[in-house]
Amino acid sequence: MSPARSNKIGSMHVPISPLACSCPKPMIDHEVRNTTMISEVCSTVVAIAKNEGRYIAEWIAYNLTIGFNRVIVFSNDSTDETNQVVSQIAKRDPRVSLIEWPSIPDTSPQVTAYAHALSIVATEWVIFLDIDEFLLPFADGSVQRFLDRVPDDVASVHVNWRNFGSGGRTSSDYTFVTKTFFQAADPQWGNHHHFKTFARTKLAVDVHIHNIWTSSGRQVLSDFKEFEMYQRGMSDRIAHDGIQINHYQCKTYEEFRARMMRGDANYASNQPREHSRERFDILDRNEATDTRIALFEARFDKEYKRLML
Repeated sequence: MSPARSNKIGSMHVPISPLACSCPKPMIDHEVRNTTMISEVCSTVVAIAKNEGRYIAEWIAYNLTIGFNRVIVFSNDSTDETNQVVSQIAKRDPRVSLIEWPSIPDTSPQVTAYAHALSIVATEWVIFLDIDEFLLPFADGSVQRFLDRVPDDVASVHVNWRNFGSGGRTSSDYTFVTKTFFQAADPQWGNHHHFKTFARTKLAVDVHIHNIWTSSGRQVLSDFKEFEMYQRGMSDRIAHDGIQINHYQCKTYEEFRARMMRGDANYASNQPREHSRERFDILDRNEATDTRIALFEARFDKEYKRLML
């Protein structure tokens, strides 16, 4: 076995072991596809977080629940409990890494963090998500089993958003995002053209917020059919074929406003984003109900308890 290598990143040394991904057989709920395939696929989810201490433990526990083999969190100038929470989890589970990633003038911390991640991720697949985005492999029951179905000639799979609204909630006195918000926009709402990208790491050559560019291979949506990217990070059609990204951008207006006030890690400036009540009302779509994330609730509860109690 090759020895693990260490990369000095920001103010921390983060161990990166290319052979440490054991890829255990995932637990599958009875509602998902009936298959006996045992996955050997390994995948990493990467995020950049700034003062996400309230939500970060749920996000990490959920991603481990659905079968990611590595979770990397870049902390961008966090002043709340984000670093403490992630560090505590990382001590209990070596699949989780915290990387402090301070802002540099005139530089996008998100873009530079993502670019650096491509140089250290050793798993076969990688995806970049925000802390308010929860990948939902509702048909396959795990990330591994979804990726097992990807055709060999596909280099990247672009998974569309499913945006969730407040459901009429006005108070933020709840515990878990994934157990609170089940009202969503109509599946064909225009914002669902946005996607995030799963890419074969060895083929990835560049990354932005929504897209990963590859050196070769087909680019497809989750139905494994090709598409046109008519605008950066947006597909010309919407596919929620067995998998989607639950995007909890709204939650409550109180939380929406606080998040927008923190600025956007995509830009060098820390200026607040547009946080008007009018913008919230446009995004707060609740005309449909989607409870499929509850398929993972029992497994999530067990994982969260293991990491946090």
